[in-house]
Amino acid sequence: MKRTLALLSLLTKSARSIITMSTISTSERTFTCSDGVKLVVKSWSNINAGDVNKNNDNMMSTKKVLCLHGWLDNAASFNRLAPLLLDSPSLSDERQEHHHQPMEILALDFPGHGLSGHKSVDGPPQLLAEFIQLLMLLIFMIPKYAYYVLECIEALNWGKGNNGGSGGATRTVVGNINANVNTNNSAQNNIGGVKNNNVDESTDNNERDDKINLIGHSMGAGVSVVLVAAFPELFSSLTLLEGAGPLARNANDCSRHVRAACQRRLKSNKTLFPNGTNNANADGSNSMTTARAKVYRNLDAAIEARLDTTRRMPGDQYLSEEAARDMVMRATVDAAVTSNSSAAGDDTNRPVMFRHDPRLQWPSLQYYTREQVEAFYNDVCNSGVPVSILMANDGWPVDSWSQAAVKDKLKPCQMKFLKGSHHFHADPDTVEDVASEIVSFLKV
Repeated sequence: MKRTLALLSLLTKSARSIITMSTISTSERTFTCSDGVKLVVKSWSNINAGDVNKNNDNMMSTKKVLCLHGWLDNAASFNRLAPLLLDSPSLSDERQEHHHQPMEILALDFPGHGLSGHKSVDGPPQLLAEFIQLLMLLIFMIPKYAYYVLECIEALNWGKGNNGGSGGATRTVVGNINANVNTNNSAQNNIGGVKNNNVDESTDNNERDDKINLIGHSMGAGVSVVLVAAFPELFSSLTLLEGAGPLARNANDCSRHVRAACQRRLKSNKTLFPNGTNNANADGSNSMTTARAKVYRNLDAAIEARLDTTRRMPGDQYLSEEAARDMVMRATVDAAVTSNSSAAGDDTNRPVMFRHDPRLQWPSLQYYTREQVEAFYNDVCNSGVPVSILMANDGWPVDSWSQAAVKDKLKPCQMKFLKGSHHFHADPDTVEDVASEIVSFLKV
């Protein structure tokens, strides 16, 4: 009898999964920013287009989620998390037993990552990398990335809230959405300070729903904190995965940082722009990528290289082969074609190379100081936007100053440690726990 009940339960769960997944659509959106940089956004949605056309009010009640990935990752790192969030009955209207709340989840490829274009030759990306004791320590100072996320939000007309829309003000759309393509249907420690971050009850429901639930992983968490601090009116919640904002550097080291950045750029430019020429494509990606990119014999070799990089990161980090494959397929291009190829990684037996902007590994001219990071934390805390931080037990090591600053200044509603490593939101063995925590937080 027990075996029969268990079988029935499994069949019911499988059937429900099949039905649900068939209602989830995925697509790729491409738009061009005001400075010409091409951005690509991956979208997951459980919205029935026919129903939306019948009643435009459905769009106003749609929960909007924007996901920002980590350094040298891309939108594919959310391939497993996004469907779980869409499939969650916890976010559905309790009065409608078999319906899920309309939700659209977007994951942006930052400039120089994934399928997005590269910045121009005179505009190096503002991502910082520094080698200390042979370990790469990532320092996230991302004002320019925050700008491109804002362009994306404006182009999508998201997050109207009090920033236009219902308030009657005209929003300026700086991006230009071109098209949708490739559509497919298809242990806890609460150490955060508790803060009352409830939304004003007088706020219109549609206005609240139109605001953005921001999810940032690692570097994306740093960008997210900067964004919410600067534009709190756009966001209804902030979820940080394996990261709690920009990391700080000692202000007394500013001269050393300038020296290191200039020396690295002088050396790298000789390879990126041989003979002093710039043969970049319109999106600035081709010549810089092909000039120095290592060619791997096939996709599996590139995946192994990605796994090896994770093993050399600080702490006891690891990455599943499945998650690595998702990201590498989006991050590579056939070595025989340009990095603009939309079919990157389709043929697993052909030589490939990574298409990311090689300048992402340059050190920066500047870093945020501790005082600046604390200012960001104070602004987020005072904004009333609720914050949840999820960390992995075997994730990126966090120094004592950052831990204290998060607790005393950022004051998240919750901070929990879950099983897994730095990419616990992408690894199949740990993503369900991450999704469950996010769902519980978004439901509040």
